[in-house]
Amino acid sequence: MKTGLHQHASLQQQLRINPRLYQAMDLLYMPLLDLQQHLKQELLGNPFLELEEPDEEREVQLSEDGDTPEQKEKDGDDEPNWEDILLDNGSDGAPPRDLSEAREYVEPVPVETKELADHLREQVQMLDLTPRQQLLAEEFIGNIAEDGYLGATLEEIVRGANQLLEEHAVESEQEVQPQLYTVAEAEEMLRIIHKLDPPGVGARDLRECLLLQLEDQKKTDTLAYRLVQEAFDDLKAHRWSDLGKRFGLDPAEVQKVADDLAKLDPKPGLQHSA
Repeated sequence: MKTGLHQHASLQQQLRINPRLYQAMDLLYMPLLDLQQHLKQELLGNPFLELEEPDEEREVQLSEDGDTPEQKEKDGDDEPNWEDILLDNGSDGAPPRDLSEAREYVEPVPVETKELADHLREQVQMLDLTPRQQLLAEEFIGNIAEDGYLGATLEEIVRGANQLLEEHAVESEQEVQPQLYTVAEAEEMLRIIHKLDPPGVGARDLRECLLLQLEDQKKTDTLAYRLVQEAFDDLKAHRWSDLGKRFGLDPAEVQKVADDLAKLDPKPGLQHSA
């Protein structure tokens, strides 16, 4: 457990490239063994992802057909030129069909670079909290890891906040003993933290993280929310048939829900990592 009360913020002008493009470039030049290891790590980090095996019939057909040297040269020309993509200012050629899609990847705008803790503090400062609540909120923020998960129990957070109260009482030579925090106060503050951006922040595990994101999307009455809430272990184990029998669904319907859940962010705090 660590105590908060640290601030760090910087303002700089920079060209921000969507992290997905960086990832695409890394994957493009990654050796096969490294790529396989990367995919394994992604599958472990998000249990709702599945690795699709290639169509064997399709592979056999392609190998039988073969390619002529001219075709191979032409295929090579079809490879994306990442240097041109990054340096292209859009002055030549037809405009993209969707301008918002183009801006999604490269957007030269002033960017305020903030760590996750600073991003959370800014939101807390806008809330109507008492000084006592603000101190407890800071204790929570100080114990939220870079990936957005809460790294301490409520009891540990209460002990940390009470230690600050007692130290302040000694330093200020107060005769009256401070009113110590309770777990009930911590539970109430956790509900406030869970309402902050990014959705899922302050979660104590992946299940709670996904539920918070579904709540933020107003999807508490959906099958996805019910499956995560009531049958998360079966979901992680991809037991589509068992879940189908339990909830009266076709296994394909359950898998479709799992595919939708895979689109949620398992580590929401990394949106604000440097």
